[in-house]
Amino acid sequence: MSTSWTIAIDWDRNGDFSGEHDDITQRVLYAEWSVGMQRPYQLTADGSTLVMRLNNKDRRYSPENSAGPLTDKLVPLRPVRIQSNDGTTTRTHWSGWIAAILPAGGKYGAREVDIIAHGAMQFLKATETKIELQENQRSDQIIAALVNEVIFPPALADAWVLGDPDYSKLGVSTTLANLEAYSNYEEGVLTMNMAGDNWVRQGGYSDQIKDTFDVYRGIRDVTAAERGKFFFDREGKAVFWNRHHILDKDDIDATLDDAMTDMKYTFASLDQTKNEIIVTCHPRTVAAEPTTLWELKNAVIRVAPGATREVYVKYKDEKDKRIGGKDVTVEGLEYLQGTCAVEVEAKANGANLVFKNESDDTEAVVEKCLVKGRKIVDEGQMDARAIDQTSITYFGRRAMNINLPSIDDLDQAQLIADFERDRRKTPFGLAQTITLQSHAENGGSRHADQLAQTIGSLVQLRETQTDHEGIYLIMGEAQELARGGKRWTTTWYLEPQVETLPWKLGDSSRSQLDMSAYLAY
Repeated sequence: MSTSWTIAIDWDRNGDFSGEHDDITQRVLYAEWSVGMQRPYQLTADGSTLVMRLNNKDRRYSPENSAGPLTDKLVPLRPVRIQSNDGTTTRTHWSGWIAAILPAGGKYGAREVDIIAHGAMQFLKATETKIELQENQRSDQIIAALVNEVIFPPALADAWVLGDPDYSKLGVSTTLANLEAYSNYEEGVLTMNMAGDNWVRQGGYSDQIKDTFDVYRGIRDVTAAERGKFFFDREGKAVFWNRHHILDKDDIDATLDDAMTDMKYTFASLDQTKNEIIVTCHPRTVAAEPTTLWELKNAVIRVAPGATREVYVKYKDEKDKRIGGKDVTVEGLEYLQGTCAVEVEAKANGANLVFKNESDDTEAVVEKCLVKGRKIVDEGQMDARAIDQTSITYFGRRAMNINLPSIDDLDQAQLIADFERDRRKTPFGLAQTITLQSHAENGGSRHADQLAQTIGSLVQLRETQTDHEGIYLIMGEAQELARGGKRWTTTWYLEPQVETLPWKLGDSSRSQLDMSAYLAY
């Protein structure tokens, strides 16, 4: 099998990677990247990263070189893509955006440049969520609403951008963003009574706002409540699996008998074995009558003639504690001068107030304003606990605490505690990672598996030295192209498949309850 590689940067940010200087493959000396989860049982992935080292002898990748062919284009958020073609299939292995360009200094130095890029997770972590109150919504619906709060760079979705002439010709040079093309969400098993109202971060550094909650943390909370998985795949697509996804996977995609060049193996590690699970849930109460959620005090809001001004306010109770709210209205408006039309865009724990001054010559000065609604109060924490006393007796107490703000039902918390105890209570051997290696272009060894297997693939391992055998799901991957792009090293991050798969209608091997199968949580 012969494989060709294409590493490209979309310097024009038009989405086609076909510009004169976009293909940088021949200049790449070294590249390493990662996608997905990197720890067993991790539910929400860390950010995808890429580091490349390029030949820069002609200084074309030096951003301040005004005579270079890429003048004014060597800036962050230029899309980066790595692809392979084995003669029959073109595969994308990584997709993201430039974060930093670091040329080596020295007239007689290395004459190289490091380019660092990140995937889409960075935008989730950089966006404070102001989501609307989520009531009786499935986990996937809440995640979709969270992702829709994020503004991604136009090159990903070729999206319309107000005020940018390169991205504001609708139907000509660009279109309205369609994030559905860049997401794949399974229907959630869990429907949540309420979410978003108590997403408030406490603590932190003195120069940080204490009550923010970014989109990434919101997704992490929802995914943890579902016990599902959320990540961005090789193509940069947002993927959500419900908690049954892994339990429904039973077809082996690859078998490796002593085929790995390296394996990280542990037995009964502290991170792996848990015999006391404590799940904290958060019951809430909703007030029967409206009360004041926010009040304009000791300040004024000025709105210029003919202008619109938006002010985001955060709901608090009489003790200055952040709370949620519903059925929100604006009342008690008083002005020092002028008037405004006011609209309220209610969110889960805050509101966006839109003041429109319809006068052409008089400034409006708002002196008093009340935001009222039915307050939603987190009534405090309740713990569900699951213990395996036999495991504690033999292996010592190994506790695990899980805090789930979106779970308000103690019985649901108990199911999660039981689920985690049952899959972690017994010490076992665990292959955390395995590494494969081949010639990047000429193939050989496990090259075909390096190309085809990725997050979600099921692999069977057998390793002689440890006498270990197991079935694992690939939950993350790290890749490295070295020696001028000739040596390809793949590391897969693994999670063990459950020993006994749940009952499945029509599957003879999984239909004998309490014998060959059990009911799924």
